[in-house]
Amino acid sequence: MKYAEILEEYIKGWRLRKAVELVESNREALLDLEKLLHHKDPLLKKGALYIIKKLASRGKLSLEDVKFFLPSLIDLLDDKEESVVLQTVETINAIITFVELDEKTSEELSSLLMKTVENKPVPINEYAAEGLAAIGAKILTVARKIFSWIRAIIRGSSEDKKVAVLRVLREMVARTKNPQIMEEAFNLALDLLNNEDPIVRRAALRIVEVAVDRNELLSRASLERASKELSSSSLGKKAMEAKERIDEYLRGETKPASVEELPEYSVGMIKKMFEREQHPAVLELARRDYGVLKLVIKIFLSEDLLTKLDALWVLSNAAGYIKRDDAEKLIPQLRELLLHDNPWIKSTSAKLFGELAVNYSSLMDEAIRTILEYLESKDPKKVGAALELAEAILSRVENLGLIEEIVRRLVEMDRLTPEALEFIKKHEREIEDLEPELKKRLTMKLASFIAPP
Repeated sequence: MKYAEILEEYIKGWRLRKAVELVESNREALLDLEKLLHHKDPLLKKGALYIIKKLASRGKLSLEDVKFFLPSLIDLLDDKEESVVLQTVETINAIITFVELDEKTSEELSSLLMKTVENKPVPINEYAAEGLAAIGAKILTVARKIFSWIRAIIRGSSEDKKVAVLRVLREMVARTKNPQIMEEAFNLALDLLNNEDPIVRRAALRIVEVAVDRNELLSRASLERASKELSSSSLGKKAMEAKERIDEYLRGETKPASVEELPEYSVGMIKKMFEREQHPAVLELARRDYGVLKLVIKIFLSEDLLTKLDALWVLSNAAGYIKRDDAEKLIPQLRELLLHDNPWIKSTSAKLFGELAVNYSSLMDEAIRTILEYLESKDPKKVGAALELAEAILSRVENLGLIEEIVRRLVEMDRLTPEALEFIKKHEREIEDLEPELKKRLTMKLASFIAPP
């Protein structure tokens, strides 16, 4: 039996571990694996991609192997099955992360991922953004190519593409250890603070906030420029908070973080730091080392409520650093914590959920589903949670459509809760722009609510 047939049998029988072991131990099997990438059956293509991803993560894939598989991976980025395309992007990301690539291969992969970010839907383009940022965070020539591409997209008219490319810039700022790449990325974000598009301006501010957390990689000149730009911007409270942090550093009131290599940390060590109330130190580590942030996420997903809440504080202050895959894992827990009786737990969960939704379009869909589902239940606790999450989103982005959907559900309620009345009052200006019939129904609902018995 040929190796391709054996691998096909393993994949169809969900014996993927056996398939990985076979390819690891036999060069001929590795070469035959490439044939499955051209099979008509999507299951076999995805199985083959999974095996390549596993080989990369185990350090069993060489640069020559990558070059051998690359033409097939390029073809699969245009596969008619979206699930195959997504698996292809995840495989490319694993290659970028675990294989030592030469500059030519890195440039080739970056060009592929730029097209994917620009032209594919979510969540495919979100995963592609992570891979592209990983290359751009390491190689200056690739980074500059990405910066030019971002500027070109920003000059265009597609809002979706602008959001996608700004996600790449944010990821680069969060991941790079190269001062020159950080400097150029930061100054690009500062340029965008004055863009005519409010979506671009707000995204640029979030990128600046992430960069300021890593001020050890920034020059004094760039930080002084940032302070000046933020003081003259119309971005409100968030901009002034970022400016104050920069000014504190420039005045010498805070010291830059060390860029020395971090020791190995474990869940146990992070928990001990929480016990000693060293939460700011854990936050600093999490911002500098994604391995530490992964440990914090693991603690958050555990059953221990006390350490879960410690982790929640860290995650809520490091939301801009959380990768899409890990962000998705947090959502079920955040949905539950939104219903907690403790106001801090509820508001902090809403803050984290809202920021993840703003960072990842596919998670925004999940956040809006949660809001509408909780409102439709008419349960006062769920209604309060829904409106808290809505505020967390609306404080970061304008979304008249979301306000309209919320109002449609509020007018169907038998009785408006205090949180609902507060929401209506806060968004009175936006509600004025809704359709007349809906405004009329809301006016009648409010009149019946305040009318004497």
